[in-house]
Amino acid sequence: MYNLSVLLQSLPHIQQSRLVGSGCAAWLSWSGAPNTAMAHTLKDYGGVLMAQDTGQALWFFPGPEVFRAVARLQIWSRLNSMPMLCQVVPATFLVGYDFSFSLSLSPELTGQQANPGQEFAVWVHPKLKEMVESIPGLDLKSGHGVTGFASSVQWLQFHADQGLDYETTLGWFFVIKPLGRMGDKESILGWRGFFTEIQAVLQRMDLKYISDVREGYVIFPLGSVRLLRAWCQEMLGLVRSVKAGGREYWPCVMAAIPQKGLTFSAELPKKVPLDWNRLGPDYPHLQYRDAFPLTEWFKINEIRQGAEQEGLETWCGVSLKSEEGEAGEGSLDVPLPRKLTIGEGQGCFYCGLKDHTAATCPTRAQTRLAPEVWSKLAAVNMDDLVSGLQTLDQGLEPSRVSASLEQLAAGGDKTSNLLARAVFEINASSQLRTLQMVWRSRGKDWSSSQTQLAPEDAPYAWASLDALRGGELERAETMLKQASLKYMRSYQPPSLLGFVALEKGDAHQAAFYWQEAERLSYTPLQQSYFLYLQGRAQEMQGEFKEASALFKRAAAASPDWLDPAYREAVCLVKMGFTGQGMDILERLIERDPNIFNRVLLDLELDRGRMQIMGALHGLWRDAEAKCEEEKALVATLSSEVAQRFEDGHAFFETAQERLERMRRLTERRNYVAYRSLVSGVDQFADEMNAQVEADIKRIRARAEHYYDRLRDIQREAAWFPFPKLLLEFNKDFNYCVEKMNWMRDQHLKVAENFRKTLRFLDEIEDRIGRLQKRLVTLRIVRDSTLFVLLLGRTFIWLEIIGLGLALVTIPLLIYMTRHAPGNWLVNLILEQKWEFQKGLVIILSVLALGLAAVKTAFSFEKRKRLLFERKEQEFQDRVQARRAAMKSAGPGGGKAQAGAKPPAKAPAKPPAKAGPKGK
Repeated sequence: MYNLSVLLQSLPHIQQSRLVGSGCAAWLSWSGAPNTAMAHTLKDYGGVLMAQDTGQALWFFPGPEVFRAVARLQIWSRLNSMPMLCQVVPATFLVGYDFSFSLSLSPELTGQQANPGQEFAVWVHPKLKEMVESIPGLDLKSGHGVTGFASSVQWLQFHADQGLDYETTLGWFFVIKPLGRMGDKESILGWRGFFTEIQAVLQRMDLKYISDVREGYVIFPLGSVRLLRAWCQEMLGLVRSVKAGGREYWPCVMAAIPQKGLTFSAELPKKVPLDWNRLGPDYPHLQYRDAFPLTEWFKINEIRQGAEQEGLETWCGVSLKSEEGEAGEGSLDVPLPRKLTIGEGQGCFYCGLKDHTAATCPTRAQTRLAPEVWSKLAAVNMDDLVSGLQTLDQGLEPSRVSASLEQLAAGGDKTSNLLARAVFEINASSQLRTLQMVWRSRGKDWSSSQTQLAPEDAPYAWASLDALRGGELERAETMLKQASLKYMRSYQPPSLLGFVALEKGDAHQAAFYWQEAERLSYTPLQQSYFLYLQGRAQEMQGEFKEASALFKRAAAASPDWLDPAYREAVCLVKMGFTGQGMDILERLIERDPNIFNRVLLDLELDRGRMQIMGALHGLWRDAEAKCEEEKALVATLSSEVAQRFEDGHAFFETAQERLERMRRLTERRNYVAYRSLVSGVDQFADEMNAQVEADIKRIRARAEHYYDRLRDIQREAAWFPFPKLLLEFNKDFNYCVEKMNWMRDQHLKVAENFRKTLRFLDEIEDRIGRLQKRLVTLRIVRDSTLFVLLLGRTFIWLEIIGLGLALVTIPLLIYMTRHAPGNWLVNLILEQKWEFQKGLVIILSVLALGLAAVKTAFSFEKRKRLLFERKEQEFQDRVQARRAAMKSAGPGGGKAQAGAKPPAKAPAKPPAKAGPKGK
């Protein structure tokens, strides 16, 4: 026994349906292996496979084709045994917002069971009796049903007349319409080249067609689901190959129109209630009832025709499902609120919505631009954005869409409120608040337009603006015309008169006023703005080619203003040239990633949304892949910053803050966040490298300075006469030399070496400070010792000279005065000669010591300097001689002394590690 509930439970649960349709459900159960002919037959008759399990399946048909299909199977089973039980019941077809399918059956039918017999049997619900009897050759007979069927239903047994073939009535007229004006030479040549490609496919598939030379239509019939599927696959493949191969291509719109009630003629496209100017190019368009049977091969994409409620007859677009897995293909699934597309025509000048005119637009009351909306939207994940759009759609009232959207925009900070504000902000440049900013701006370009604002002047202009916002158009017009006569060279009156004419419904007169305002304006900002308004007026009148030319002029006048180029792209999309428009949008997104979110929400890009979502998917995928790479790089940079810089480093704190912001960006699924992360990581890496380079330069400068200080310390300490007393001094000195030799040999761009070097430099600076303090004492001891040595040397020489002179002078004096009268002095010396000698020696020693002290004191510095210079020169001569000997000996010919490694850059040679030695 097979249970229908098993199949029903496998269907997705749809809480909110975008589409509800009625039709027939066919529940089939069989014994043994499934017959492939059954599935092919049901698909050929437009059936949609809803669920399948072992021995049973559930199909949905939107119309009576199900009975032609089972009639064909019943006739075929009479020749080929096919034990199968089929039950056909009324069903409700449910489609979710993600195009998932489900079925709803009456409660008494959901718990049924079935056991197929030995023959093919079909049972029909009595509510479908009229539908069956409307098909010739089909008959229903009363029966007792099958065990397990709902007992409350009087089941009818299905019989088909074997004499009829029951061919499907499904058929379509496929229409291809080239874009552009067929009277233009460019359009004629472009379409002629691409039609040659299409014609080759038509001939290969043996399809007969007719064409309308004046309009460019190509029309041909497709008589089966298989042929429809094959043609759509061929056409989509042709468009893709032609674009990829660089062959002749021209955009065109395509639609498969059901043949029911229509004749094969050139006037057929005009008889179909289908707005060809709102269809997207390059993708076939079908009704939902015709597209659902093709979901095995195609992806369904919604299009918007202004209808409030979708049904099985609503139009949609299809794209190849195989493209989803191919490189560069796929599509973003971001459905816009359908209620925002309600209405006809070009839409409101101010905001683009179609349910109101410019005179009643909610944006007229807004006085301040809000560009911060886009930065807030950049923090919203894509999934939250999609759910926010669904919430926004639920919050809109169909009878007052713009008013309810204004209420949502004014209150709350939820995603739906933010999205409502973004919808009004998309076209802010066309609104009165931008005119208000242009009046006050003193900047010459748009980059400084909101930073150089002057106080409000020209009271008549602001009073007229208030009257316009208050709906007093006549009063505002009177005031402005009087001001025009009084201030003939002012651009303000005609600039506002343009909006007055616009709200009166005269877009042509509005463009004339803005042309006059452009002539009177005197800065590139003002000129570009009024060119932009003229282009917007032409766009609202459907003159997209003229509008594009004006937007190009506005962009040339203000190259830093992106809105004119954006509107040019919108015009191209509205004309159907989505590929060219997307090229412009991609360039704008490269300059400002926020344009990506703007494109996602722009209702005026609806005609080419299918292609745009595909192109944006490529940008999204590339940015997402790059972001995944940057995530690992952020972790690497965090680790490198922690390893390279100490906590107290000036760069460390700011680096940690920026890395934390980038870590938060890695958690967001938003294109702007992806781009911000990529650019932020690259910029941070460059800044960190620059910081490292600057620090390395400072390190080398500090190292050179420390080398010089150590050489001075070594030179001073080398003259210390008691080297064995310098144990602590030599320990600090050798530590500094060892670390500086290590720094010289290391690659400083390695994080660990860089951080160690910074730490060693601080320690070396501290130890050099201690060495210099100790050097003061060493200098005192050294100079004192040298002074004593020089003093002793001078004293000895003076003492010897004095004693020598005394030895010669005193005997000569005694000899010369021995016969002189009164030579008592001589007698006294002779009588006390030992006492005299002692006194003379003492006197001479004191005199010699005094003279030596005076002489040494006056010549000490000079003699010390000469002594040090001579000894230093002798030392350098010995070093040069040793180097010359080592060089002549070649590698291995000499042995360097410990700690005497050559410097990285001559002559900055570090001192020998062994510490200072006496010379």
